[in-house]
Formats: sequence, C-alpha cells, structure tokens
Amino acid sequence: MHRRASIAAMPLLRISRKATSLLLAAGSLVAGSLVAGSLVAPASLAATGALPGASRGTSTRTPRVLLALGDSLAAGYQPTDGKKAPPTDPATGFPDQGYPGSYPADVARRLGFGLVDLGCPGETTTSMSSTPAEPACASAYRGELGASSQLAAARSYLGRHRGAVSLVTLDIGANDVDACLSPANVDLACLARARADISSRLPRILASIRAALAVDDPGARLVAMNYYDPFLAAAYRPGGAKGTAEAALSVVVADGLNAILTSIYHRDRVPVANVAGEFRTGTITPLLPYGGRALPADVAYVCRWTWMCPVSGSIDSADIHPDAAGYSAIATAFEKIILPG
Repeated sequence: MHRRASIAAMPLLRISRKATSLLLAAGSLVAGSLVAGSLVAPASLAATGALPGASRGTSTRTPRVLLALGDSLAAGYQPTDGKKAPPTDPATGFPDQGYPGSYPADVARRLGFGLVDLGCPGETTTSMSSTPAEPACASAYRGELGASSQLAAARSYLGRHRGAVSLVTLDIGANDVDACLSPANVDLACLARARADISSRLPRILASIRAALAVDDPGARLVAMNYYDPFLAAAYRPGGAKGTAEAALSVVVADGLNAILTSIYHRDRVPVANVAGEFRTGTITPLLPYGGRALPADVAYVCRWTWMCPVSGSIDSADIHPDAAGYSAIATAFEKIILPG
C-alpha cells in the first residue's frame, strides 16, 4: 500500500542473522551487503543442502529463504503518528517500529526461514517492473543487485542464489487504485483505468516471476494475497450516517479490487492468502468494542489492526497501514495457505 510520508533511509534487503552467517560462510552474500535483521531461524527448521558457490566437501548448509515482493505491506511500514517514518535504531539500521515486523518477517520467523525483503512502499503494478516508486528502493536495487526495478531485482537475486529460495510472497495492486479514492468520493474513470492496468500488468509480473523460478528455484512456492479495507474506519471516524455510507462504498471498491486480483491469481494457479477474510471485511456481526463504542466486526478489526482509528489526537494521525497485530494477522492468512492442514 502507499505510504503518505517520505521514505527514510533504510536497508531494503534483509535476511536473518543465521542466514547471513551461513551465506557469508559460503561466499554467496549479494555484493556482501545484505543487512542482518533480527530473525533467527531455529536450527531444527533450517534447510539442508550446500549453498551455490560452497566448496565441495564443506559442511556449510543453506537456510530456506523467503523472498518478499510487493508494496509497503511487504516492506512492513508502520507510522509513529501517520506523518513521518518511525525513528531508526542506530544499532540495527531498522526503524524502531514496523521493520522488520512485516508479514513476510512474521512468516519467515514462524517457518524458520531466512528473509530477503524487496518490498517497496508505494509500488504499483506499473512501477514494479519499471521505475521504482521510491528513490530509496531504486538505489537499493541498483546498488545491491544491479537492477533497475523490483521485478528485475527479484530475478537477479534468484539467479545469484539458485536453490536458496523456498517461498516467494507477493502483494501488489492496492496502490493502483489508491489515487482514485478520497474520503468522500470514488473517481470511477480513474478506477476503470487502474483495473485495466492491473488486468494487463499483473499477469506479466507473475509470468516473469514464474519464469525465473522455473530456472533458478523450481521447487519454490509463489503465494499472493488480497487486501483488507482500511477505509472501513470511516464508520468510526467521522462516524454517523456519513461515515457509515463512506465505509459501505469502500467495501464495494475493495471487493472489486480483490475480485480482479483473485481472478488473475487463480488463472495463473497462484494461491491467494485471504487477508480480507482475516480482517473480516464485509462482516457486520457481531458488534465488537473499540474506543468505547460498539462497532461492526469489520470496522472493529480495521480499528484494532491498523492506524486508522486513533482514540486521541488529530485526524492527521490516521494511517492505512497495519500495526504489529495487523501484520501478524496477514502472516496468519499466508500460513493457512502455506502450512499443511
């Protein structure tokens, strides 16, 4: 999803400390510059098999890696007040909130996988294969992988680390329609163009990822997602008849976006994590408490799991992105697809 604040300087590519040490031992770290994050893969879940480039006879083993692609949800953005990026922790290089607490980080942690996260805030189905949505992303892709776009960076990483990736996650498309929405209006002409863009470009993105996986990691799984509807929060703030009407309209738009995404993913045999379902989008009952009020279930979950419904402060503090619990819920939706049973 789109981020309404400038992008702070940050490492875009992250991998677990355990994965980093193993990759370094094999001489296979991308440009020697992937940044160690805070994930630690349990030894019992680390994958076996020598890394590409490891010398014969060594005992170095490669962890399984999750390659995350997409927009600010993949990147794990969270605001502090809806206006600026979280402050950066100088010890790790990561902002104090959000990074690396994205849904890919949660999934990787729970699976015991290493993580390489190429997600870029603001990314669309157009920018993903052309000029990145943010200059910081362009700089990271170019400097670390010699790539001009997120999609090219993914292909480059896969080519340089054949056999390392076991899972690719993808979220893309929300920013295509974001510009068509305002609190009280939907630009139908803009929305029609956005849907046409998604219908044309997303299949090309999937084809490019699948082609790279077929060559470099044929055993890897590609799993995508649909989206929750953050604008349901209008039923809480401003609330009343106006807010309820705006929330109902937002569900129609969200359902339309998710229908297009799901149709394309199913046509390409890509499993879809039901994030909208995890957030109870479109489910009114039971009424649930939030901020001293009883709200429809889907409104309450958006208020609890995003930054859209501040109990105090100005309306400017609202932000569409998940909080830590929201990212965990998205990860749970992925796990229901990924894990057996």
